[in-house]
Amino acid sequence: SGDPVIYVHGVVTTSNIFPRYVAAYPPAYRGIAVDLRGYGDSEKTPAGSNIDQFVSDLIALADQLNIRKPVWVGVSMGGMILQRLALTHPDRVRALVLVSTTDGAMILDKDLPTIGAPRDYREVSRNIIAESFPAGTNPRNYEPLLDRIPTWNGDVLREALTSMSRINDHGQLTAINAPTLIMVGAKDGVATPAIAKGIQSQIAGSQVVEFDTGHFMMAENPEQFQSVLGAFLSSLPR
Repeated sequence: SGDPVIYVHGVVTTSNIFPRYVAAYPPAYRGIAVDLRGYGDSEKTPAGSNIDQFVSDLIALADQLNIRKPVWVGVSMGGMILQRLALTHPDRVRALVLVSTTDGAMILDKDLPTIGAPRDYREVSRNIIAESFPAGTNPRNYEPLLDRIPTWNGDVLREALTSMSRINDHGQLTAINAPTLIMVGAKDGVATPAIAKGIQSQIAGSQVVEFDTGHFMMAENPEQFQSVLGAFLSSLPR
């Protein structure tokens, strides 16, 4: 029950990173966790696993659910998608939560054309997930994320990673005027604290919260993630 919060995952995860938070904030908020096109339980189409199509899909989903202005929460690629959504559909955003993300290209693999053949997308996905955690992390901390890799495929991963490698919204985010929270891991070598502060400098009134984690702070420190997100939701005008 309550006002909608829509959670958008990244390039090597699905809605499975969000169950703890979907029902964490009633009665004020209700959570909706999405499997993007090509991921999880959603349809695998021949093409369309790219940031612009994901934006269109999310707006269509909100329309289908009769949701006009949700709070959007996006992790990694999900945050990149939501920046583009906020720029192209500003009237559909109540607030933004941008987690472990960038406003420019995010390069997670150096040989994108070979994903699927000859390189197995499952191995590429496993490597991206493992490398997103600080060195020395016990693999048990990220094994739950590995379970969902078979729900996407090489075409989906290659197209999504290619889209991420080409995006550049830096300098355009000044047009965003929705309340915005930015979360970043101090040990994240890809979506770094410097990038988070660069995003903050463009979005008036936005705030940054830094975690002592790598890329997936919701997996490394779920209690703090839930607390920080809950405080932000509580601060929004009703």
